[in-house]
Parts: sequence; structure tokens; C-alpha cells
Amino acid sequence: MVLLTHLHRDHVGWNLRREDTRWVPTFGKARYWMSAKDWEACHEPEIQPQRFPNAPTCVWPLAELGLIELMQGEHSITRELTAVPTPGHTPGHVSILVTSQGERALVLGDAAHSPVQLEEMDWVSRADMDPELTRQTRRTLVERLEREQILVAAGHFPAPGFGRIVRLNGRRYWKGL
Repeated sequence: MVLLTHLHRDHVGWNLRREDTRWVPTFGKARYWMSAKDWEACHEPEIQPQRFPNAPTCVWPLAELGLIELMQGEHSITRELTAVPTPGHTPGHVSILVTSQGERALVLGDAAHSPVQLEEMDWVSRADMDPELTRQTRRTLVERLEREQILVAAGHFPAPGFGRIVRLNGRRYWKGL
């Protein structure tokens, strides 16, 4: 099982590899899970070349190979894994909530690119396709992560990329583990 938070190039570039003249999946026995909204968006001619430039080589062939699972809204993938919609960066961006043995962690994806965005939630990236929706999503998400004390796995944050959102003197901070 490969879970894709969204379909930007830095998150899908390793899905497939060339073997002679055909595309083969990097993980041959896996199903590739992605949001239906991002699947649709990466096929829109006015968006695809700028926002999803490698979709034709790194995403679309997965459908021809019969390996795609499309998700709509909040989606329980397994008892332990739930895709949580966190739109804005892309129309169908999801974060992955992992629940195990009474503990929870959230794979953030690109709902935030830097720890500073936990303090300055209005700061967006030029890669955010809908900046206003990104801001709204981030506020709601960060409030939940803090309130519920959910561990965060943030791929674009400095190593180790695991931490929690904490409050000190009325401000939110990233506390790496």
C-alpha cells in the first residue's frame, strides 16, 4: 500500500520506473491510494502542466496498470490509517492519521512546509494552489493537533521531522522529538 498525500512532483516521482519501453511500479504488489479530487485536478489541461507536470509519467500510468485506489472525503483505509482531507495545497490534499495502541500521529504531507507556519498560519507557499483554503485548513488542523496532543510527522520540517505542537507564553511552537 502506497499512500499519496497529494500528487505534486516531489511526492510522486518515485511511483514508477522505466523498464525497457514500459512503466513498472516501484512497489509491484502495492495499490496506490490518492484523493479523487487530486486525480481529477491532475488531468485538467489548464492546471496539469504547471501544478502536476510529471503526472503523465508518475501517476497516470498507475491507472493503466490497474493499481489506483481513489478516496473521497475522510476515508478509513485500514483500522489504523485514515485519510483526513486537508485541502488548499492541492484540491484533494490529505494528511494521514495513524492510530495504534491508543496513540495517534498525523503524517502532515504539505499542510505546512515549515515549523514557522505553525506560528504564522497565514504564511503560504507559492506551491499552495488555494492560499486562502490553505490558511483555513492549517488553522483548523493545528488547533486539533494541539488540542488532542497528536504526534506529527512532517516530511518538510528539519530532522527528525517528528514532534508536537506546544504552547509557551500564549504562542504555538514546534517541539521536535
